[in-house]
Parts: sequence; structure tokens; C-alpha cells
Amino acid sequence: MEKKSELSKSRRNLLKGLAALPFVGGFSIVSAAAKSISDQHDYLTDEAKASLKKLKGLLPKGKIGKYEISRLVLGCNPMGGWSHSRDLSYVGQLSKHWHTETKMKETWALAEQAGINFCNLVEFQYKTFNEFKKETGSKMMNVCQCSIGSPNDRLAPVKKAVADGADFIYIQGENVDGLAKTNAIEVLLETVDYIRSQDLLAGVGAHSIKSIQASLNVGVKPDFYYKTFHHDKYWSVTPPENRKEYPNYPTTPITDRNQWNDNMWDQFYEQTIETFRAIKVPMFGFKVLAAGSIQPSNGIRWAYENGADFVCLGMYDFQVVDDVNTTIEILSSLGKRERPWCS
Repeated sequence: MEKKSELSKSRRNLLKGLAALPFVGGFSIVSAAAKSISDQHDYLTDEAKASLKKLKGLLPKGKIGKYEISRLVLGCNPMGGWSHSRDLSYVGQLSKHWHTETKMKETWALAEQAGINFCNLVEFQYKTFNEFKKETGSKMMNVCQCSIGSPNDRLAPVKKAVADGADFIYIQGENVDGLAKTNAIEVLLETVDYIRSQDLLAGVGAHSIKSIQASLNVGVKPDFYYKTFHHDKYWSVTPPENRKEYPNYPTTPITDRNQWNDNMWDQFYEQTIETFRAIKVPMFGFKVLAAGSIQPSNGIRWAYENGADFVCLGMYDFQVVDDVNTTIEILSSLGKRERPWCS
């Protein structure tokens, strides 16, 4: 009986103590709990949530090494303002202003919910991307499109990409083209070896198929390729007689539409198709819409039919679900390919 009395007394003292707590203290406890919940951002806008209800299925995946990667990959050009908009000079600036840090996070969040688990990044995006992953618990993987450094430290950009948290690294297409043009392609041997030494998968990008061929000739054996890959059935295409393997990318607008004008990235796509038939390494096709000149239903299908294992597509947030649905429909109805799947 004495023990019961002591227990009752302890309970009364506890309740008295709780009652004596100031209201502000109680409010602080509630506020802390609410804050911890609010910190778990999902970055899905009402518009994004509505679009996700229109998904038509699961986005298929391919495999590179131990990683399963969605067949559709989120590109990064719109986020960086690289719009490739021919003579519409304001579009790049518009795109860059649209993609605030919050908008980039919203786009990654929507893409992941739609089934895309892999995205392209460049150096300036990693701070925001790493915040996004920490805030949301996202499992989105990334590939850094990187460059070769100056002769005194060729690996500096790659080392930065490793430190930033890249899952995969590939050397960017225009950079590889430059190495091929100047007969410096052998530097890729050291670069690929270094990336692999960091337990990461290593890739080689290119705009020109000659750059891929040059890398093969010196013995470069990457884990994957990133290659521009599109047909030439669109209005602003460079006429066949004016196409060059390594066009000089102008810094000022060109008034002659018949010359290269930020409008064609696979100058000789038949050679790309033929070369990759003999390469048993996964290939990401990028710029498959010729920077918006080709409809997604056409360009994505063409890329898969002609040998791409993955398609990398620069997308605004409001395009993501439509492009995912288009990819699902295409892959579900795709016939036999001349180039076997390599992933």
C-alpha cells in the first residue's frame, strides 16, 4: 500500500511539473517537430502531382555494370541555358532564368517520381543537386559531363567531379572532338583509368563519329559512350553538301541558313549507326531531337531503332511526364534492332 501511495505521489509531481512548464516551452517543442517534418521537402508542385497521375506505366531500365538505369535520362542543357536555339538569341537566357535552384530541384523530383533515376550534371549544379538529395532522400544517380584539364593538370576537372559526388563520369563531346582534332586523344587512356581507380564508371562523349573512331584506334575502352544521335529530316538542317566533320562553331549569329548554325549535331548519322553496330558497349544517344527540331515521338523512336541503349533528353519540368509516356509507348512497340541491346 505504501508503494502504491509513493507511485501516486510521483505521478502527481510529474503532472504538476508539466503544468508548470511555460507555454512558450511547449510551443517550442511543437515547432521543432513541425520543422523536422517541413524540412523533408518533396519539391513536387501541384502541377507536377497532377501530371504524375497521367503516367502510363513503368519506364524500362537497362544495366551498366551493377547499376540499373532508366532508358530515358534527364539532360542538363536547359538548366545551364545551352538551348541551341539557332538565331533566337534570347532563348538561352530565358531557359537559364527559368531554372532557379528551386526549379532544378522540382525538375529532378518530378523526373524521379516519373521513373527517371539518372541525370546529367555539370560542375555548377552539384551544390544544388547535393542539397536536393540531402533534403529529400532522393536516390537519383548522376553522370558528370566533364572535360580534360590544361596540360599541367589534365585530371583536375575529373578530380573535382569525384569530390562533388559524381556516380559516373564521361568526357564531354566537344572536348573529345577537340582532342581528336589536335591528335591528343591518347589522354583519354589515363583519364578512363583514373575514373575507374575511383570505383566509378568511365565514359567517352563525342559529336563526331571520327572522335569515337580515333579513341578506339588508340585503345580507349570506356564503360559507355555519349554520342549525338539524330536524323536529318527537319527544316533547319545543314544541307549535305555543306556538312563538315568538325564544324567551326561560330560565336556570332550566321545569316546563311545553309551553313552550320547551331542546328546539327550528328553530321553523318549513317556513319554513327554503322560504327556502333560493331561496338558492344552501351551508348547514350543525346541531342536526339536536334535541340527541339524533331518531335519526341519521332526522334526518340529513331534513336532506339537505330542502336541507342539510352536516350538523354534535356527536359523542362512540364515536359517530363509526356516524354516518359512517349518512351514507354515506343519501347513497348519497338521491333527487332540491327544493333543488339548492350545493356
